[in-house]
Amino acid sequence: MKSLPPLALAFGLFGALAQPAEAASLRISPIGVDMPAGERAASMTLVNTGADPVSLQLRIFKWSQANGDEVLDPATDMLVSPPATTIPPGASYTVRIARESNAPVQNELSYRLFIDELPKPVDPRTLGQGVSMVLRTSLPVFVVDPKAFAKLNWKVWQDASGLHADATNSGGRHAKITGLTVHPDGAAPLVFGVGLNGYVLANSHKRFDLKLDPKVKPLAPGSVVKLTAQDENVPVEENLHVESQ
Repeated sequence: MKSLPPLALAFGLFGALAQPAEAASLRISPIGVDMPAGERAASMTLVNTGADPVSLQLRIFKWSQANGDEVLDPATDMLVSPPATTIPPGASYTVRIARESNAPVQNELSYRLFIDELPKPVDPRTLGQGVSMVLRTSLPVFVVDPKAFAKLNWKVWQDASGLHADATNSGGRHAKITGLTVHPDGAAPLVFGVGLNGYVLANSHKRFDLKLDPKVKPLAPGSVVKLTAQDENVPVEENLHVESQ
């Protein structure tokens, strides 16, 4: 599998876009799709809340995790319609996401839907227009077995680059990790950022990294720490030995 370099920066938006998606003049609902395995299609509503038309390009990519990293490949089994549209001011538009096959799903299927705002035409006769900023939105799309669940196994270690927590998901459903925190005994909690930390896809693993202040006392290999987080509405709490590296 190959990752797509032009989209690499888009993964920096994953956490920000976990909140209700409303940036620039575009409002999106829902902000992610969980499509039951027995269904072939789902929909999403885009609303232009601005005073000008907004032109969009929509693309969907197969999403996986390899060696703890995010990987995107063009989706050949999932379609988004329309692939491009212009929404008038104050109007709403329905986007359809559909599987090409009704074959049974053995494991959860995961995708990323990218919605790119296209730049407005520039009149070369107009001076001093400044920089044109455009919106890129990345949203998760899953084809899920409603009975499946995530099963996480965690490990924690520290090296010169900071603190690391690695989650291996041996279950058949993704985990959505928020509020990831490591609690050393007798020291202040080490928080991996507020809000969404990231997803651990089914049958995959992901590493979460935290750069530490040099003044923070290093965690001794073999010492016990408590790791806490939330997976959707399910609390995560593990007592772990710090591994040596």
